[in-house]
Amino acid sequence: MNGDSQHSVVYHDPNRWAAVPANNGGNGPTWQWGDELLVGFTVGQFSAAEPGHQCSYKHPFASWLARSTDGGESWVAWYPTPYAGQALPVSVPPGGLDFSQPGFVMRVEGNGYHGNAGAQWYCSLDRGTDWCGPFGFGDLLEQPEMAGLEFTGRTAYLVDGPQGLLLFGSVRHRPASGELNVVSDKPFLARSDDGGSTFRFAAWIVDRNDPYRAVMPAPVRMPDGTLVVALRRKSDTHNWIDCHVSRDDGASWEPLSRVGDTEAGNRFNGNPPALIRLSDGRLCCAYGDRTACRIVARVSRDGGGSWGPAQVVRDGFESVNGWPDLGYCRLFERTDGRVVVAYFWCTPERPQTHIAATIFDVSE
Repeated sequence: MNGDSQHSVVYHDPNRWAAVPANNGGNGPTWQWGDELLVGFTVGQFSAAEPGHQCSYKHPFASWLARSTDGGESWVAWYPTPYAGQALPVSVPPGGLDFSQPGFVMRVEGNGYHGNAGAQWYCSLDRGTDWCGPFGFGDLLEQPEMAGLEFTGRTAYLVDGPQGLLLFGSVRHRPASGELNVVSDKPFLARSDDGGSTFRFAAWIVDRNDPYRAVMPAPVRMPDGTLVVALRRKSDTHNWIDCHVSRDDGASWEPLSRVGDTEAGNRFNGNPPALIRLSDGRLCCAYGDRTACRIVARVSRDGGGSWGPAQVVRDGFESVNGWPDLGYCRLFERTDGRVVVAYFWCTPERPQTHIAATIFDVSE
């Protein structure tokens, strides 16, 4: 681990479970304005009586935000409203939004994770201070490719002009008899060309017949227009991160590379990726390794075609119940070129699940 790395606490309450940033917001640059960073996370009641998440499912979950205005060195957290997880009536999509406004932020809510339910989205025009929504996705889920499937998308999007937005989501077969069919989870690209009034299906990122789970896409656009997406993958035997690429503006996709494993085996359900393009052109991907109990980062110099060795960003994980529940990273690049990664974590000093951040220099 780089000796110059600097850790900070984003949010910690010994009575709360604070976790899963990747379920709750975007990476830089969509949730970043210079050295101002915005991170979302889930808050629940702390409980470590059983293995797994250190939370009580008998108590409600809430979606929170945290902001740093000094490049990740200090943070202020709060509970926004109206916002995700608050069972608010869904409105007709507003349309006419200028996605290119510097304060625009979008938060996507889906089924199947703590405190979130339903296919809907929120937006802010002032960097996450005030929010509007929830809004529906029009007839997106009734379009032939999506009909009958359950929306499981998290927040992943790229602004494509004042009225244009690329939405990266996922769907799966609806659970039957209480059984969760996560292997059927597959990612897709949808588009809005009218400021959020309508969304239309564009393409599957991974073939619907692929036998393994593919979910939680983390997208970047390269200078030549190429789209690269990192994905959380899962099979019966192991879990990993890989990348897929589109060279025709999202109309078709193909496998690009394997980034790395998120665990040795299939006991802990792996980890999602965070992906950004650095100012020097390299790609940086960060994720949790649940076997080694580490946060790691890898760098690609060829647009995601190949990846360098794992750089250990944080280790020393220690939870109350011994479960390696960690990661779900969000990534940002500061104006000085250093990188900030936010994630959920436990330490001997703070064994309750909390949100932490690390400022580090990416390895060459």
